[in-house]
Amino acid sequence: MGIGNLVAFLLEIPSGYFADRFGHKKTLILAKIFMVFSTLSFIFFQNFYGFVLGSSLLSVSFAFTSGTGSAFMHETLEELGRKKEYSKIMSQNAGNVSLISAVLIITLPFFTQINMLLPLIINLSFDLVGLIIAISFVSPTVHEKIEGTNIKSILEIFHDTRKLNFLPFAIFTGAILGFLVGESSFRNIYLQSLGYPVILVGFVMGLSRVIWFLVGRCIHLIEDKFTMKQFLLFEIFFFTFYYFLIAYLSQPYVIAGIFIIVVGYMWGRQQLITNYVLNNHINDKNYKATILSIKEQISYLFQFIIPISIGYIMSTYSYKIGYYTLGISLFFILVISYNYIEEVETAKN
Repeated sequence: MGIGNLVAFLLEIPSGYFADRFGHKKTLILAKIFMVFSTLSFIFFQNFYGFVLGSSLLSVSFAFTSGTGSAFMHETLEELGRKKEYSKIMSQNAGNVSLISAVLIITLPFFTQINMLLPLIINLSFDLVGLIIAISFVSPTVHEKIEGTNIKSILEIFHDTRKLNFLPFAIFTGAILGFLVGESSFRNIYLQSLGYPVILVGFVMGLSRVIWFLVGRCIHLIEDKFTMKQFLLFEIFFFTFYYFLIAYLSQPYVIAGIFIIVVGYMWGRQQLITNYVLNNHINDKNYKATILSIKEQISYLFQFIIPISIGYIMSTYSYKIGYYTLGISLFFILVISYNYIEEVETAKN
């Protein structure tokens, strides 16, 4: 997993730049091909090197999909005259997918009882369907072909984002995603150390997908009621209080419930963040995937740092001290970056 995360970190921005230069549809097809070969690696090479190969290919697929999929859908909706519905459509779509994944996660133990490879075979069938669908995509014409003097280097794109004050916003949102994904490996272990039944561990991840579904159905309403800075101010206290509460409490079922709500909310509101970036922090529409990848790159940096540092603290001292450390660290990162974020009115068309 560590090698896979390193591959994703190294390829995140280059993959977005590749997508903007050579086409979003082509990149999404390529991402699905990598996904298919990743699953095949897990199925046929059942050893350490097979897992390294599968994890690396999986990370390559994620890197090629992350900003590209959002940019492709934003351009598609723009061409259809429905750009202002991006948050609603994408959040609801992600929520629907999360509901399906909840069922698959909860039923995973039953599939493995039949055959250990059955979940991977089911996954392969989804990958093949996804590849067929990606091939059938129609590329929107609003994405102008980049040629001649229009070509920019990655450094020039970074310079453009500085003009739009993108970095503080990217650090704020990237830190939240990076912290929660980075510490996800410790949740089940922490719950089991408090006496939470192992057989119910899968329900924590599965039910968080249900919350994701519910949040995804209504999160777009926030755009019309609150400014982004008001929304981010709420998130400073919401996510840091989450870590302090986890560290303070000792009731495993209560903590499991908190995990379910917070993780589900975090993923459910992701498309709201993406829509804000697309509407307010992109100067050149030819480089949407690249700029979205910058935010993801920051998240991957935290995902690399958090497991190593917090894993050391939790193994040397205690899980609770580790969660207190996460809460304090995240609070300072969010407060400092928040003070440099400038309020921008989200474009409505």
